[in-house]
Amino acid sequence: MGYLLPVVLMLYSTTVSGQRNISAEKILKEEQNKFFKQLNNVSIDSAIVYPLSRSLESELKSIQKYILSAGALTAAEKQKAMQSLIYFVVELNKNITNQKLEVYDLPSTFRSYKNILQAVMYNKSTSELLIAPGPRRSQVLAAAFKEYRQSSLIEDVAVYKRVASSPEFILSFLESKPGYRFTDSLLYEAAVYNPLKFISYLRRPNSSLQQKIRNTSNIYLQQVVFLSEEKNATELLPFVKQLAEETITVDSILKARLDIVKYFQLLVNTMKASQPSDDASFIFGRLLRNGLKEKSLYFYVNYINQQHDASDAVRFASIKGLRPEDIYYIITSGGEELYTSSYLGLYKRLMEHFKNQSADSLFQIVNYDNFRVFMRMAANYNVLPDFLSRMSYESAAALLKRFISGIESDTNTGLEKAMDIADSFTGLGNATDIIAIIRDELESNLARCKQEQQYFGIRLYGILLQVFDLVKQSDNLNKLWTTLGNYEILKQKSLQNKNGEIIELVLFYGDDDGVASFNNFQKLFTDVTKWETSKTSSWLTIRSKTSEPIVIYANLPLDYKDESDLRAQDSLFTYMSGQGAEPSILVHRGHSYHLGKTLRKLQPSVKLAILGSCGSYNNAISIASINPDIQIIGSKKMGSKSINDPIISMINETLLSGSDLYWPDVWEKLRARFNKDQAALNLFNEYIPPGKNVSLFVLKLFNYYNRAA
Repeated sequence: MGYLLPVVLMLYSTTVSGQRNISAEKILKEEQNKFFKQLNNVSIDSAIVYPLSRSLESELKSIQKYILSAGALTAAEKQKAMQSLIYFVVELNKNITNQKLEVYDLPSTFRSYKNILQAVMYNKSTSELLIAPGPRRSQVLAAAFKEYRQSSLIEDVAVYKRVASSPEFILSFLESKPGYRFTDSLLYEAAVYNPLKFISYLRRPNSSLQQKIRNTSNIYLQQVVFLSEEKNATELLPFVKQLAEETITVDSILKARLDIVKYFQLLVNTMKASQPSDDASFIFGRLLRNGLKEKSLYFYVNYINQQHDASDAVRFASIKGLRPEDIYYIITSGGEELYTSSYLGLYKRLMEHFKNQSADSLFQIVNYDNFRVFMRMAANYNVLPDFLSRMSYESAAALLKRFISGIESDTNTGLEKAMDIADSFTGLGNATDIIAIIRDELESNLARCKQEQQYFGIRLYGILLQVFDLVKQSDNLNKLWTTLGNYEILKQKSLQNKNGEIIELVLFYGDDDGVASFNNFQKLFTDVTKWETSKTSSWLTIRSKTSEPIVIYANLPLDYKDESDLRAQDSLFTYMSGQGAEPSILVHRGHSYHLGKTLRKLQPSVKLAILGSCGSYNNAISIASINPDIQIIGSKKMGSKSINDPIISMINETLLSGSDLYWPDVWEKLRARFNKDQAALNLFNEYIPPGKNVSLFVLKLFNYYNRAA
């Protein structure tokens, strides 16, 4: 436990000559020992934890020495600084114990603490130093400096970052905290997170917060208030910052909106001109990016997808005459919704703009915005070798270096970037030059991180090299299975509950596609010798009649417009909870924009997730955070009921026979079935079985902690 300042003051004794305070140092030593003992006990790569502990121990000694040797400070000021250091170590220990702070965040947390300590000891401003730390690190710092006069500011910054990370609760928080220091900044976040909800809030009966918003002198919030009265608000919201700063007018936006191409190019031009030079640019830039995505889908992607049976001249007519940057943003904004053939058609037309120039000049046009997204998609769609071949070897190497290097700089995004890089491995084929460049870059970055003692980077690049070798030697996955368990098989026994039942939960949504999917789904269970079905007003229950008990619950796809489908799901969950029925298989049947709702229902009991929506493969981080050992079937590109239903049927038939799910066999049988239909086979080839989910391997290896000595 921590020590209160009066206790330390009582124990603290110093001579006029400035001898060290033995009691305070003793307390610090005790807390330090607890911290390092806990650090070594938590599950962490043993190859990293030892040098990390040594480095942090040295840093603690350095900070302590800095405090005690500060000649300009009085004894009382040194007492306060020492107590701050004790608070800091106690808070670190608490956060590591409760897994609220990443081990890899510790070096940067120490740096932030030391910098702020230097500032508060000599009464300098801490404002700039509080910008970089994330919510958890900020909370640690707030606890460490609670005895200083700057503590109010540090605490308010920590609260801001915590509340901003859950933007759906911002308005209720501000209603309860009318005098909060960073109200305007939180209102920015609320407006950007759900602008239509924010505008709706302004139209409700008056509240003190609503009046504050309406009376604000902040030009950006003033603009949102103005738009709350505009019938064309959805078309204008992406340009809030530009409207507030009067670099664009409402009339010019609405005039451009009369022409689809002009409006879309206005969005693209604004994005290209935007620079994240201040908080408003950064925050409201998300509104602009969301607008670009929405219009990419609405104006182009959805139509191109729907016309997959039409000639290319008809299918891609809408993008004729568009600039390369326009096509680029359609690709990178609408990626998860693009059919494979849609992407390839867009890519082909994008590359036509670079017949007489190096293809990497594309990134100069867009200021490298969405660069990593484009590279990952090119790899996923197997065109990365083609793209890199359209430039010099030196340019290709530079792009790959940019794609691979520096992922350790942000512990919040580094793992996701590593997963993106791993995804690119499977699309390289036999492009030996590219393979060699990637291996060199991975090894170079690993060596750099070791030299710089960047422990997060050591972990990430070490894993990427391991996965890279496995992908390039795909016939031999023994090392991976030894580490993680065999993801080529899911044993039937692991799916059964204590009563020997396998419980499946299937979630549907009440739009037109959801209703069609539900009707197709029911046809899988018409054999009355195998299945019996019962129905309530909200869900179906399907039970097997064989010796292998399988119970399937599926909500009815009731009208989504009034959220009847979600209420049906809630009703089903209440019933299942009352029955003690925990699903071991979860099936998502719906568009990708419904997937987040399904994932909120994901339970630790689920061992297999079958995600039938477009781009569902890309949700591995959020899924595995709930159940690290879960196996996932998802599509990199387009999800389709013509694929989902046969997969579900094959899995259920296998389980009914009493067999384990051995994925190579299951996939081979499915491939044989789809071989008769090339279009279906193309769709099926985008589905990834658990044993081939490369990005998930990165995640699992990252979460796997080698406890060997």
